[in-house]
Amino acid sequence: MTFPGAGRDTPIEPRQAAPDFTLPAVDGDGSELNVTLSAEAAKGRVLLVFYEDDGMPICTSELRAFAQEHDLLISAGVRVFGINTNGMGSHARFQERDHFPFPLVSDFNGDAVRAFGLWNEEERKSRRAVVVLGPDMRALHVQPHFNPGNLAGFTEVFAALGLV
Repeated sequence: MTFPGAGRDTPIEPRQAAPDFTLPAVDGDGSELNVTLSAEAAKGRVLLVFYEDDGMPICTSELRAFAQEHDLLISAGVRVFGINTNGMGSHARFQERDHFPFPLVSDFNGDAVRAFGLWNEEERKSRRAVVVLGPDMRALHVQPHFNPGNLAGFTEVFAALGLV
């Protein structure tokens, strides 16, 4: 998959248009699907949870925190997706272990991560970040260095979604 103007040097900012993508994913039940971001955004708001690696403790806690609030997010019309550069096999094992109630998107080549400006060049993978998109594919909220241990960060996300 290629992205026009791929490879932002800085993270996407609020009010900027998000790059579209179609990428494979593994759902919580282990089924595979393709996720087209624009089609998901057309259904309502989208919460993209960028994380570094499947199964790592801090990344697992990041995803579990959003999984814990998944019913609230869904009832508010928010679609949630975890995304990183791990492959489908890794995502399948992670889903089998943790059963997240949302798909884990595989951006194996890092094109989408780079297009969002969330590539960690030193580590050669995604940063931990959160991006909230509106139905128009514009960023409503961006946390380019998300720390799952910081309660204020979660509060900001839920405030941006109008849920606090």
